[in-house]
Amino acid sequence: MLNNQVFYHGIIRKCIVAFGTLFSDIYIDRREGDSVTGTVAQRLQIPLAYAPKEKWVVRLDSDPNLENHTYTSLPRMSFEIIGYNYDPMRKLNRMQQLKCGDGSGSLTKMYTPVPYNIDLSLYILTKTQEDGLQILEQILPTFTPEYTLKLKLTAEPEVVMDVPIVLNAVSVSDEYDGDFQTRRFVTHTLNFQMKANLFGGVGEGAVIDTVYANVGQNEDFSNPNRIYTAEGDTTTATVNTESWIDNF
Repeated sequence: MLNNQVFYHGIIRKCIVAFGTLFSDIYIDRREGDSVTGTVAQRLQIPLAYAPKEKWVVRLDSDPNLENHTYTSLPRMSFEIIGYNYDPMRKLNRMQQLKCGDGSGSLTKMYTPVPYNIDLSLYILTKTQEDGLQILEQILPTFTPEYTLKLKLTAEPEVVMDVPIVLNAVSVSDEYDGDFQTRRFVTHTLNFQMKANLFGGVGEGAVIDTVYANVGQNEDFSNPNRIYTAEGDTTTATVNTESWIDNF
């Protein structure tokens, strides 16, 4: 058994939701005349779903006469997880711990997180190249090639960390089904990598509020004036040095 504790922080799910939220509010304009300077005739919000690209391609291929509502609903976007990879470049000392006290004497603690990269692909499916370029130009300027989100990874103790999202590559395919006048859909594929940190289970402990330290130049510790004492609650501590510093 890997450990004797059952835990789930939902970190990967939070990363996926945050990634999808970035692209959930994208619009394009249909213009009269010139596609850049013409009068806006229609503004469309681009639907986004968590699904592989092949799902939409199969649904498009199921209608050879261009009458399927799914096809007429283009443009649309989808994204999916491609894989997970351990990142040794961001490795921290696994013996270190993150500790948090609540002021009542109790303490929660976790070991340092394990760095994993989450690879994702975002697909932009359009009927025309112009629609694809409109969507693409609203995304690319944000990534240079990195964009950082601040996410609350764990609730207790509360850990908020920066999660960089790196745009690694952009590819495009212009596909036809049948002859060149029958059907066309353009697919832009954007490959991203999220640099996440995964935490293990949460432990409990007590806060040290009293410390005794023997201080002296010899091994005679019987003199109470050589005892350094620090006492206090979990947030403040008072130190009494007058009893020993004068006789040190």
